[in-house]
Amino acid sequence: MSTSVGIVGCGWLGKALTKKLISQQYSVIVSTQHQDKVEELSKLGVQVECFSLSDSSPSANDFKLSLFKQSCVIIAIPPGIRQGRKDYADKIKNLVELAQAGDVKQLIMISSTAVYNGLDGDIEEDITLDLSSEKTAIIHQAEQEALKFSGETIILRFSGLVGPDRHPGKFLKSGRSLSDPDATTNLIHQQDAVGLLFGLINKPAHSTIYNGSSQTHIAKREYYEQAARVLGLDKPEFTESVNNDSLVANKIINSNKIRKFLSYTFAYDDLLSWLSDS
Repeated sequence: MSTSVGIVGCGWLGKALTKKLISQQYSVIVSTQHQDKVEELSKLGVQVECFSLSDSSPSANDFKLSLFKQSCVIIAIPPGIRQGRKDYADKIKNLVELAQAGDVKQLIMISSTAVYNGLDGDIEEDITLDLSSEKTAIIHQAEQEALKFSGETIILRFSGLVGPDRHPGKFLKSGRSLSDPDATTNLIHQQDAVGLLFGLINKPAHSTIYNGSSQTHIAKREYYEQAARVLGLDKPEFTESVNNDSLVANKIINSNKIRKFLSYTFAYDDLLSWLSDS
């Protein structure tokens, strides 16, 4: 069992995982690229290291970071594709180099089920990807860089994250219309995302890829209309998308592989009920 964990990129999910690890007496070090966030993250009761994620080779100082002296390192950085960035794979490559040079035994990369864009039906981890879209190709390339790590490497592909401060209904308050009303929802609650990560840290395994998704696979229209009702908002407006990534209406992310491996029971498998109760 890993008793020391480094988290690269301590955002919304990273903070929740940090709190869970601390409650279980783990030694945790987290990183941020922004000096002004160091004090805020320190309040979690962890050591915080500030370093810049770069697509160029790691610096001599990067190799001295305590972050990569931990037995498990979790990479929780966004690809930045929506911001027009294309250097995700280069950043992962550099993080792997740092982990390789350190004392890391287990590397967990948080990825996204967006890598399945363009596919249809029941989606398991070993399905052949459609690499024709740039977004999919970038995510896939980054995953491949992570899998080059010589120790245990886990790629954990999460569906859309919901939870505290991420109630889908709040998105509707902006009045924006939503695309693809008949598309199937694939989501996971923050508590279950943390639960899966914690389980993987505690259970050695062979390098592999897992999906992380609840079993709430209903039409997007039904899900967001319920979210609107809970908050007393008008029904959301939907538009048909012309984006090829969004044309598939019945993609269902299958997470049976990780459920079986960890014997994990989701706290929020029914996210319709969670909408009503939250």
